[in-house]
Amino acid sequence: DRWLVFYDDVRRPVTQDLYGRLCVVGLPDDRILIKKLRPGTAKGKYRLLSATEPPIENVEVDWAAPVKIMVPR
Repeated sequence: DRWLVFYDDVRRPVTQDLYGRLCVVGLPDDRILIKKLRPGTAKGKYRLLSATEPPIENVEVDWAAPVKIMVPR
């Protein structure tokens, strides 16, 4: 929504220290999203949280990187 997001510490595979943090996440279907990352209920899956949208449940995440800074355009 018209924000610039800066990140540089890409984790592949995802590491547990990213849980609960706002991250840029890459999904297998080539979507790149900005979400809070939590472990899912299925092994190797994640729950992606947003303040404005319903959670995405038990999804694979190819990579994740913590957001360093977000600035409006």
